[in-house]
Amino acid sequence: MNTYIKERREEGFTLIELLIAIVVVGILTAVVIVGIGGLQDTGSAGACAASRDAAKAGSVVHKANSATGQYPTTFDDMLTAAPPELELGDATQTNATTLAGNGWTLTISGGGNTAPVFACP
Repeated sequence: MNTYIKERREEGFTLIELLIAIVVVGILTAVVIVGIGGLQDTGSAGACAASRDAAKAGSVVHKANSATGQYPTTFDDMLTAAPPELELGDATQTNATTLAGNGWTLTISGGGNTAPVFACP
């Protein structure tokens, strides 16, 4: 007696396997989106800190270059000197006591006889 045994060939994925793969991809996507969301805040804080450090260095240069030996009281004091004691990027906006970039603001207070205070609120 010859019996024929049908071989069962499995091809493709089952519905459960596909659903599990979709759920795993969704979870990984959510983790990446949450991780990327905090990068802009970190970048803004870093840009403000770098600008603050540059402004501190510029204020010391201003005092050294000043005929009266005074610290600057505004950002304009450092920006209008010849040569400039502080240089800003193209995206930075300024008025007398604040510098503003993309998502950050730096303020100056004090100056004159004492070193100015630079703050990133």
